[in-house]
Amino acid sequence: MKNYSSQQRNDYQSAVKSQQGRVGSSESPLLMETDSRWLIAIFLICCCLSLNFLIGIKDGFAADSKSPVSDDVPVEGPPLFKTIEGAKTYIVQHQNKDGGWPLISGGDSNVESTAFAVWALIDAGWGTGSQVVRMGVQYLRNTQLDNGGWNNNTAHTTFALIALAAAETDPEVRFKGLQWLKKAQNRSGAWGKKERSPDNVLYTAAVLAGLRRLGFKKNFEPISKGAAWLAEGINFDGGWALERGGRSDVFITSWVVQGLETAYNIDIQIAWLKQFQNDDGGFGRYKGSPSDPEITAIAVMALAAGNDPLNTRRVAINYLTNVRQEDGSFVSNTPIELSEPTTNLQSTCFVLIAIHAKTPDELNLQ
Repeated sequence: MKNYSSQQRNDYQSAVKSQQGRVGSSESPLLMETDSRWLIAIFLICCCLSLNFLIGIKDGFAADSKSPVSDDVPVEGPPLFKTIEGAKTYIVQHQNKDGGWPLISGGDSNVESTAFAVWALIDAGWGTGSQVVRMGVQYLRNTQLDNGGWNNNTAHTTFALIALAAAETDPEVRFKGLQWLKKAQNRSGAWGKKERSPDNVLYTAAVLAGLRRLGFKKNFEPISKGAAWLAEGINFDGGWALERGGRSDVFITSWVVQGLETAYNIDIQIAWLKQFQNDDGGFGRYKGSPSDPEITAIAVMALAAGNDPLNTRRVAINYLTNVRQEDGSFVSNTPIELSEPTTNLQSTCFVLIAIHAKTPDELNLQ
């Protein structure tokens, strides 16, 4: 993710400073004033990021020419290198002609899979100006609704914003998306699947994790309100479930941990996650459940958010290198559309994203 300059951060923080501690209705004059300030600040940040787009073009063409995309050339090298290159190859080979990606090879393109693919490829070093990325960006641009969201879905909108920010392009499109995302937040601080949908732990966690990825901090009111709502839902054992009071779930908790990192100390939650790691290095949904590549990938992302002092994620990544398929893909039934373990783009993308996930300390060194 692009690091902003100190001046840009100071300008943005001064614009949102007056929001701290204010909670009220959307009709409040005070909120209307602060809303306009943070919206202007976001727009200015997006404009600055867009200037970097042309810089990525030359790197993008190099990425297109250097990365393996042929079925006839096996990837050679150490296991981690083979896993990374194999996943990139699989993703690129399964881009549809409309520029988007499907969940399953040969299926129709969708916003979520396309956002994951663009995000994963750029994190893995694919140039932002490459044809592959530009086609994916165009697909996302074309599928944005007039209200600024994607599919009127808070998670899809969040992931599309991450992809476009990674591609360093379309500030106006992102500005509209952020406007819609803030409007979709419930008065409780949570998000549901759609605007005015019931509060939902997973959607709230995904949005907060996305805002964290986009560089927003705890003094941004939507984050502070959303994190407070999430924190209230913790189970007695230290984890989270999709339904409050339900069985704590590694997948849900891993998303929540990423969402809470900007506002809370998450050391205890990181320790909670580590006790669920299986002997093979991977993570399943519950204690004793078989390891799953996508759940492991999301857990690795959570461990990175918590700085992972014991390098637990290295063991988990080793598990991922051991379960990759010959074509570079990964098999999982975690996507809600799948009823049985299946090779799919979503899980493959998350593995690539997880391998390249940075800890806060690593990001501060960049």
